[in-house]
Amino acid sequence: MNPFDESKNEGDIVVFATQKIHQILETELDENYFTAQELECVQGQMNDLIRQGAFWLERENRKRFIYDLKNFLDWLIDFVETRKNEQRE
Repeated sequence: MNPFDESKNEGDIVVFATQKIHQILETELDENYFTAQELECVQGQMNDLIRQGAFWLERENRKRFIYDLKNFLDWLIDFVETRKNEQRE
């Protein structure tokens, strides 16, 4: 079952995505594992997401906000996985 299924309620999708992002931030990002520059990159991406979210929600465009939220989540997962793979090598 895809949590981003179009048939799901938009609110449920936002809750799922934000919970997943929070989980990754809490469990995967560690100052001893990622460099300060990498953490700043994550922070910059999050700041962009917040600005974009405010912009789209102000215009009542929830679908675009969800699109940006999904993209950020995909980016964050890739970012963390790439860093983990680099550490294993």
